[in-house]
Amino acid sequence: MAHAAGLDAQRRSADAVAAARAEIDDLLAADGRENVRALQRAIRNTMTAHAGVVRSEEGLRTGLAELDLIEGRMEDIGIHPDIAGYQDLAHAFDLKASALAARATLEAARERRETRGCHNRSDFPDTDPTLQVNLVWSPTTGVTREEIPPIPAEIAELMREVDTAGKLVE
Repeated sequence: MAHAAGLDAQRRSADAVAAARAEIDDLLAADGRENVRALQRAIRNTMTAHAGVVRSEEGLRTGLAELDLIEGRMEDIGIHPDIAGYQDLAHAFDLKASALAARATLEAARERRETRGCHNRSDFPDTDPTLQVNLVWSPTTGVTREEIPPIPAEIAELMREVDTAGKLVE
């Protein structure tokens, strides 16, 4: 960190730059049948239907199955730059990010088999003390549990219980 802070310029990895350029070139060459905006809508609809305020194992499994199909369709997208510019390319990157976020949300929500805070599981209405952890998702490792560090004493002194009975918790 100290080394990087002392540099006048930060060099980019040549491999990372080449990979990014190749991804853009591949997308610009994509001439498939699937419309990027339609796939974005499909992800939004799936998340609204299956990962809303109240969730269940069945709904989350259905959401993951739908996402699998959408990701399969993403392999056949068409990017069509036109006189107006490269909106399809921008939407394609947004689509990839949305699919990644959707998968992380669905898989982590499925792993959290409890109701905690604003995560409401209709099939697991109680809080599970063993799940007082952060659930961390990665495309390579899936969902892992990360212990929550202790609260520093100076912050703990400021905390108090808030009664949520009869209140909408957001």
